Amino acid sequence: MSADAQLADGTDRENPHLPRPREHDLPGGDLAVSSHWVHGVRDATVVAAEDRPLYRLLMDLLTDVQIPDCMPARLVSDCEDLVDVKRAVENINRGRADIGGVGGGMGYCYTVRDTIEEYRDREPQTLVAVGCSGSKYEVDDPVPAADLYRGAYWSCKREYGQTIGDDRRIISAQHALLRFDEEIASYERTPGDLEGIPVHSSKRLPNGEDVNTFLDQWALSVYEGLTRWLRAAAGGVDPRDVSLEILLGRNYRDPLKERGVFDRLRGPADLEISFPFQEVPEAQGGNGNQMGWMTDEVKKRSG
Repeated sequence: MSADAQLADGTDRENPHLPRPREHDLPGGDLAVSSHWVHGVRDATVVAAEDRPLYRLLMDLLTDVQIPDCMPARLVSDCEDLVDVKRAVENINRGRADIGGVGGGMGYCYTVRDTIEEYRDREPQTLVAVGCSGSKYEVDDPVPAADLYRGAYWSCKREYGQTIGDDRRIISAQHALLRFDEEIASYERTPGDLEGIPVHSSKRLPNGEDVNTFLDQWALSVYEGLTRWLRAAAGGVDPRDVSLEILLGRNYRDPLKERGVFDRLRGPADLEISFPFQEVPEAQGGNGNQMGWMTDEVKKRSG
């Protein structure tokens, strides 16, 4: 911007409504943000130190749109991430939204919403959770989980997870949710081994029922593991939408589904959950069809 295009108070002469706040670092990492005009301070607020990454992201996104100077700073005071910001500006009541205790006009709010939607129009992150294998190598010491299981069926699931997924996990009857590289010892356990064995617990399942058996306890552990994974994989001030693929046989999937594990999962942004082994026609009919479908999908991705 040329010097003659900017007023003495920092306002863009050609675009007077673009956000051009003054910023001043405060002790402790906070940031003072103010809007000025020829007669003095028009508005002022403080961005907490922990909110500065989200504030900077918003300022980068909104630098060329017409909104009040302090609107980005006020938005981050009530929001944890960019998805929260979008929800806040969509919460219109009588033509305005509450933006950090100050009313935000509907036009400004929709401008922020549209800018965020355009920015976040991208492919979702793909996460793949595959079932473990009943066939295992005999090992004396713990090894990475992906190296413990063996057989052609496991090899297909491993390659599918590593090729299709931006990140991947193993659902195990012994360990609930495992990273592929997480070291474990050999074990023998299936969900059927946990059924009907009572356990004392004050916790509740995702569907609201009490945890009464080891099978319930396992389902809750899988739910908690998936929840942590989703937040870690898609979190931050700019959370990604997620497509979560669950590749499980019915003896693993059904106990989890019956206890509300997948219905209650939430991500920081949009979450889509699919079950290819039960939903894709080419993958139905047994392990052989599943292996054929996974192999074809890997070939498509590999080009």
